[in-house]
Amino acid sequence: MTGCCALALSAGALQARVSRDPELSEALAYVEARCPQDGADVSRSVWQQGWAFNALYGACHSTDGGDRHIWFFVHGRFVGMDTKGHSGGIIGMWRDLRTIAFMYVLYRPSDPECCATGGGKIVRFRWTGRRVEHLEPIPNHRSP
Repeated sequence: MTGCCALALSAGALQARVSRDPELSEALAYVEARCPQDGADVSRSVWQQGWAFNALYGACHSTDGGDRHIWFFVHGRFVGMDTKGHSGGIIGMWRDLRTIAFMYVLYRPSDPECCATGGGKIVRFRWTGRRVEHLEPIPNHRSP
């Protein structure tokens, strides 16, 4: 199988997964309604079909990907965001049924958006049954 065909099958498999998961479809519709199509880059990498607590993350209002957010959902219903402020890079790390961990990429004040040199900070988010709580402080993406 050639590389192009493997990519085509992967995209088809992803679309099939979305159509079989109505909660993911509902969550994606929520995010897409709030993000301009040309500026949205949303990851589903920590989403687990059939699990109550889930998240989507990525860039919404930034074509360069510099303004990233996490949107949390319970059974496909939006229950909160990580922060309303500006976030730099975010990487999904691990998860269990009630907790999802993300690494925030940190930039030093002199770093351009392409090249973070400030390391990273892992923040765990937990669903309490009533709301999403962050278990560590959410860092400012521009660290000294």
